[in-house]
Amino acid sequence: MSDYPERVLLAAEAIDRLLTVDLTGRGLINILYAAARRKQGDRPLCLLAADRLLDVVKPTDAVVIATGLPIRGWFSPAIAETDGPAGAATLARAVYAGLGAVPEIVCEEAMVPLLRAACRAAGLVVTTHAEWQAGLASPHAVPGRDIPPAIIRGFPTDLGEAQREARRLLEELRPAALISVERQGANERGVYHYGKGEANVTSAMAKIDVLFEEGQRAGVSTIAVGDGGNELGMGLIREEIRDALPFGARCICPCGGGIVPAFAADVVVAATTCNWGVWGIEACLALLTNRREVLHTPESERNVLRACASAGATDGITGFVEPGIDGISGRVCTYVVEMLEYMVNAAWTPPALVHKDTPRRWQRTTV
Repeated sequence: MSDYPERVLLAAEAIDRLLTVDLTGRGLINILYAAARRKQGDRPLCLLAADRLLDVVKPTDAVVIATGLPIRGWFSPAIAETDGPAGAATLARAVYAGLGAVPEIVCEEAMVPLLRAACRAAGLVVTTHAEWQAGLASPHAVPGRDIPPAIIRGFPTDLGEAQREARRLLEELRPAALISVERQGANERGVYHYGKGEANVTSAMAKIDVLFEEGQRAGVSTIAVGDGGNELGMGLIREEIRDALPFGARCICPCGGGIVPAFAADVVVAATTCNWGVWGIEACLALLTNRREVLHTPESERNVLRACASAGATDGITGFVEPGIDGISGRVCTYVVEMLEYMVNAAWTPPALVHKDTPRRWQRTTV
């Protein structure tokens, strides 16, 4: 990653700083971000994730994005939050627009309608794997008439079924990457937790952890986006979370094992909210591919958040069904996306940047 020009590296640092402002005063992101930077070579985290995707993903590859999370599982397993699904939808758009990959979203079965609404609002055509494959093979297919896909699957809550489904999906899709966005991860005792140490309802959670474990063992790159230390993949900074976060080492539920997930992703991005971390990956992909459309627009963000709320998603902090993220209004979120647009555009100003050794790498040149 050091071969990127200075302007790209400076933009990436600015992107990380913007997306780790502790806007709501939770007191967590500075700890998580510093730990993730130290663990991963002190490099900008969003650029690190984008760089990994560019390295491993080829056109038509499957990229699995896991999200969902029954945010009030004791009340109804169908209640989701906006943080996660909204970001998964815009990230799905980005991996298609920037990499030519096919996004395959996995979540709880009850969350599938929400993800369909979010992906449509992001501009994607919601389809199935079989329909997508049939379209590619159709003798009537017209070259250049793109169909930006989003394939959304429910994943089992039963552990045995989840293990079988994980093996089946890995065999069927041969994914190039697995990305987790705002999913609670099970700790070493198999319990899922909220950030303040309470246990979630384990029976309501899709056991997507096993998909990431099986995938990582098979050599698939894994990326995690987290904002509280309890998200799937944050085990990469396990000791730092246990030492520094109030419920890191010991939760308040009977398991007593703490909120840190057992699974450690290959790359971890820490941000103020998980959706914000996703936007940073999008912005860095836009930088590295010279494709502005990889980063969604403020208008698209507004549409996705409204679609999520219309489908019943709640703000994870307030509990209200409204188009905000973790207590941050949708209006503020659109401003953040607008600032990211500005950063990406500013990084493209002279001195000129041209492709290095592939169409997806930048270097500085004299003009």
